[in-house]
Amino acid sequence: MKIMSSMQKINDLTKSTKDKQSLITLSEAWHLWEHLKDRYSVVYTTQILLNFAEDNDLKLVLKQGIKALQKQIIELENLSGEYGITLPRKPPAESNSTVPIEGIDDIYTFRRVFRGIQAFVPVHTEAYLTSTTTKVRQKFKQYLIEELDIYDKFVEYGKLKGFTFKPPAFRA
Repeated sequence: MKIMSSMQKINDLTKSTKDKQSLITLSEAWHLWEHLKDRYSVVYTTQILLNFAEDNDLKLVLKQGIKALQKQIIELENLSGEYGITLPRKPPAESNSTVPIEGIDDIYTFRRVFRGIQAFVPVHTEAYLTSTTTKVRQKFKQYLIEELDIYDKFVEYGKLKGFTFKPPAFRA
C-alpha cells in the first residue's frame, strides 16, 4: 500500500489543480468541504464551552481537542486547496465570553462534546466508505481512527469524573 501511495504522490506532483479535480468525485469534494466546515464550527463551539469550564482537567481536555482539530483543519485546508475546493467561511478566531450562563456547567460541557464525538463517527465512516481516491480515503480513515481513539479516552475520562450517565445495573 505504501508503494502505491508513493507512486500516487509522484504522479500528483505533475498535475495541475484542474487535472486533480478530475481525480476526485463530487462526493469526495463535498465530504472534504463538510469536514472542514464542521471542524470550524466545532472549534468555535469548544472555545465557547472552554470559557465556562471550571474543572482544570476538563479545560486541559478541551484545549487538547481544539489543538487536534486545528491540526486537522490545516490538513483539510491544504487538501481542499490541492483539489481547488473553495473553503467554507471561517468563524471568528476566538470566543471570549465573560458572562456566566447558569446552565453551562462542566457536566453539560462534557456531555455536549461527548455527543459531538459520537455524531462524528458515522460521518467519518460515510466519508471513508464513499471515497475512491486513495489520498482522500486514507485521510478519512485517519480521522475515523483518531475519532474512535478520542471516543475511548473521553468515555474513560467521563466515567472517572462522574460526567457520564450511569445506566441502571442489570442483574438476572
